[in-house]
Amino acid sequence: MDTTNVLIIGDANAGIITANKLRMHTGKDVNITIIGNSEKTYFKPEGVLIPFNGIDYRDSIKPTDFLINYGIKRIKAMATRIDPANRSVVLDNGQKLTYDYLVIATGDRLVPEDVPGYNPDVYHFYDIENVLRLKKMLKGFKGGKIVVGPASTPFQCPVAPGEFMFGLDLLLRNKGIRENSELSLIVPMKDVLPFKSVSDFVRKGFEEYNINFIPDFKTEYIEPEKNSIVSSSGESLQYDKLVLIPPHRGQKFLSDSGMAGDSGYVDVDKFTLEYSDYDNVFAVGDAANFPMKVGALGHSEAAYVAERIASESDGVISDTKFDGFMGCSSIYAEQRGFTLSFDYNSKPSVNFASAPDYFLKYISGDTYFSSIIRGMI
Repeated sequence: MDTTNVLIIGDANAGIITANKLRMHTGKDVNITIIGNSEKTYFKPEGVLIPFNGIDYRDSIKPTDFLINYGIKRIKAMATRIDPANRSVVLDNGQKLTYDYLVIATGDRLVPEDVPGYNPDVYHFYDIENVLRLKKMLKGFKGGKIVVGPASTPFQCPVAPGEFMFGLDLLLRNKGIRENSELSLIVPMKDVLPFKSVSDFVRKGFEEYNINFIPDFKTEYIEPEKNSIVSSSGESLQYDKLVLIPPHRGQKFLSDSGMAGDSGYVDVDKFTLEYSDYDNVFAVGDAANFPMKVGALGHSEAAYVAERIASESDGVISDTKFDGFMGCSSIYAEQRGFTLSFDYNSKPSVNFASAPDYFLKYISGDTYFSSIIRGMI
């Protein structure tokens, strides 16, 4: 019996889902190896809940080994070089591995150093350490100007800054200090989101809850001594507290391997998720050079790639194309939410926010850890 060797680089969301789904659809003739040295896996979407006591951060973290299903080999190391022509990967422990299929699921890295003046007094909610720092700061906050936003594009979860603003507004009202606080959201885009219907709805909420919205603010640098942030056009904003999402990049070893430009993101065909002319090399999740970095998209991509490899390992060549589907729930004001669902051929829209949609967001971590990452959905 011929054996198919599948190598997955990356042990976070998209990588683990790919491995777990593939294991469910294949037998002993398919060897699955996942590469990564993460000790714990953090469910990032809850970064907009934890700072407001919406959820216990300990429920948002699981041991990575626990999340990888039986029958999958794991090597705790980091990839340093990929040679797709020779179907090989070099690891930082000196190992050189070969593969029949390669899935790159290496996600993003945050590079706050790309913003001059970024310092420990600047906050964000994109990893658990900074989420807890932010929660501590907000607990002691007495009122003033808070400026929030992404430093640049792309960044993970485009709805997250808006979600954070609504949560922040509610927290400060509950603390009785909303009237002496000024909240401003800056974004480097021309609108809140790439979709007009959803952007219009979110901006309407900003107006209702007195949240300033400043579009087209491309962060150039921070002046910590002046408590100001400056855009590329020279616009300067004063703040008492700054919550700035750092610039995102892909992994440097992908650029060093010649598979990605300076951004570190791998160019793939949007319908096959294949890299270049290699029909056995895929990039999924934030590793792929798509303009939107969304966990729900990584979930769909992982499912597509796993099913395709499973079919081909059985000798069935599928011409099914990836449709770009994603669905996710988002926080709105007053503990309400809305759910978006769309693909390449449709655009999301929203007409109202509801408590049930907020509940979907609130329990998404439970759903993620119990079924999604296990490959069951």
